[in-house]
Parts: sequence; C-alpha cells; structure tokens
Amino acid sequence: MGLFKSMFKAMEGELGNVINDQISQATGGKKKKKKEGRTSGGPPTRWEKAVVSLDKIVTQVVKVDPDGVDIVCFGGSGDPEWYRNIKNTKGLEEMINTERPKGACYMGSAMDTCINDAFDKDLNKRPVAILVLTAGKPDDADALDSTLKNAVDKIAAEYETCPLSVTFFQVGDDERATSYLSHLDDNMQAECAANGETFDLVDTIKDDDIQKAMSEIKGTKDSGTTGALVGAIAGAALGVGGMYIYNKQQVKKRTAGWNGKWKVTYNGDEVCQLDVKDDQQGNLTIDGFPEGEETTGTYTVTNDSEGDDYDSEDEFAITFVDPGGNWEVEGTVEDEHAITWSDGTRWDEIPPDNGDWKGYAAAGAGGAALAGATGFLLDKQFFKKAAKKDQCDYIILMDRSAKMAAIDY
Repeated sequence: MGLFKSMFKAMEGELGNVINDQISQATGGKKKKKKEGRTSGGPPTRWEKAVVSLDKIVTQVVKVDPDGVDIVCFGGSGDPEWYRNIKNTKGLEEMINTERPKGACYMGSAMDTCINDAFDKDLNKRPVAILVLTAGKPDDADALDSTLKNAVDKIAAEYETCPLSVTFFQVGDDERATSYLSHLDDNMQAECAANGETFDLVDTIKDDDIQKAMSEIKGTKDSGTTGALVGAIAGAALGVGGMYIYNKQQVKKRTAGWNGKWKVTYNGDEVCQLDVKDDQQGNLTIDGFPEGEETTGTYTVTNDSEGDDYDSEDEFAITFVDPGGNWEVEGTVEDEHAITWSDGTRWDEIPPDNGDWKGYAAAGAGGAALAGATGFLLDKQFFKKAAKKDQCDYIILMDRSAKMAAIDY
C-alpha cells in the first residue's frame, strides 16, 4: 500500500490548498456569518468537497472521452443547468459556482432529463455512464425511483446488454441519504427479455465506503482536510489501465530518458511513429510527424535526486513544440511507456524486439485493484467504464441543493 500512501499524502496537501483558496474567494477573506455554519479557513462544506472531487474526476475522464463530459447541476430554483462537452477543468469551478447551494433537492427531475437525453441519442451506438455527487435523500424521491425503475425496465425489454449505468457518490454522512442509496442499490433491477440476465442499473458509493478506503490507504484517522479526499479516490481510479496511482509511480522508473520509438494515436487511430532522442539534460529532438519537420521538446523533473534513480516524490513536466503551429503541447506522463497530450493525442513507446509493455501495467493494476475497500470503489460502474476506456457518454450530476451547504465534522 506504499504507492497509495505517497499519492494521497501529496493530494491531501493539494486539495487542502484548493479548498482554502475556495473558502477565501467565497468569503472575500472575511468571516462568514455564523448562521452559514463556518468561518473562513474552517472545515469545507459538502459542496466545496464536491467541487474539488469534480475537478479531479473530470481531469481523468476526459482522457477517455474526447467529446468531453456533460455536467448537470440541480437544486435551488429553476431547471437543471447543463454544461455540455467539458474537455478540461479550466474555469470549471467558476462556472458551476455561479450559484451557491440552496433550495430543495429535485434529483428526480434532473435524472429524468438525463435519461431521456440518453435514450434520444441511441444507447445502442453510445452507452451512457452517469455519476451523481449528492449529499442527501432527494425531495422528489418517488419521482427518482420511478425514473430509474422505468429506465431499467425499458432497457431490459429492448436491449441484450445494459448500456446505461448510474453510480451515486454520497458526499457527507447524512444517515437518511445512506439508507436511501441502499434502497436504490437493491431495487433498480430487471431481467433481460433476450437472455434472462439481471440488469442492475444502480450502484452506490457511501460515506462509510470512503472512510474505509481512507483508513486503508492512509493508515490514519480522517481529519478535516482529508474530508476533501472524497473525490481523490475517484480521480485516482481512472488512469490508463484503471490504475492512475500505479502509473504515476511507474514514472519514477524512467531513468534512461525518453529515447526510443513512439506510436502516436488520436481517438485510437494511429497517426505516425516518432523517433525521440533525449540528451539527458531535459531536451528532446523529435522526428517523424506527418508534416515532415523535426521538432523539439523539453521536460523537467521536480525534486530530482542526485543518484541514478528518481526519488519517490519526483514528477515529470513534459512539453513539445507542435511542428505545424509552433505552440507548446503539454503532456501528462501516464506511466514510463505512455504519455497523453493536450492536443488529444497519445504516445505509446514501441517495445524493442516485439516485446510487450502491457504485462507490467496489468500486473501492477491487478495487484492494486485487489486491495479491500479501495478495490471495492474501483469496481463501481462509472469508474470501471472509464478505467476500461469504454466509449461512453459520461455525465456527472451535481447536487446543488441546500443539503450540500452543510459541514460534516
């Protein structure tokens, strides 16, 4: 579990800083009124936890959904707000924070809109995975029950496999919410008319599941700051091969530079093969793009140790200059043999002598996924689909009702 502890220690600090920044921005650096339940610098609200979670989840999901993620905010007054085809997190927090949490939780009507939208797009061509970040039992629970049951009955009658999943992610420890989510988990099922298979539409991640995983990963009791990690598990679950944590740690093994042959793909289709030369001083020479022009790249390593091996805290920042447009393309190092780029492409190192890198990643991911409470979370439908790179439409519903303004101590 050492891999998990290192990653979450770093992420705890990052998320704590984000929440403190959000608090400062929301309050103008002044104390909030007592009736709002907190003061500047105090424990985060459920909404603030959810916003941080959303950022981490979207960052990972867009790597497997080039069309972008749809985000739907519900609660308060008016109809659900749709933000379609979100392809990065730039400006995301400001966008969904145009309204603060307030009002009733009308999740049923929001879910009905999402599911009708999914059926209209033809689920045979494009399955849909829905994630709901919510704090409590909805005020229109009967409507939500009816929407979900009608959906699974329709799918069971018309489809041979289930093309729709709904994962509920509970933010906070509201007991009524926990009980209601258990009800949904147990009852939204139907038997497929074509083959007799049981279609199980809903799965849930409850507060207790999160706390168990936190203890398992960190080996310590939770604290106010670590409450923000409610979304960190989700984000960590979605990397290449399903194990972002494993892949980030594998980066540390890249001790011979980035020399080699690399296959470039876009949306799964091969574009070209590149020859990369690394001077071992942070400079790359790249040849093989369709434009025919040689280009350059750079990389840096943070906290680089003095020895031959990288330290456990090291991370790479890598870019290259687009040969046609002369702008910098930023890369995310997924593991020591794979890089995804801000232009939507992916580079995979071509192994010498017809070897295969996949065995290494599969072994690491498989071993980590067996870890008790953490493995339980990684097996939830929304995250499992993303980890498998399923070609789905990914939709995230954000509960923006008054229940999300509460603080869990």
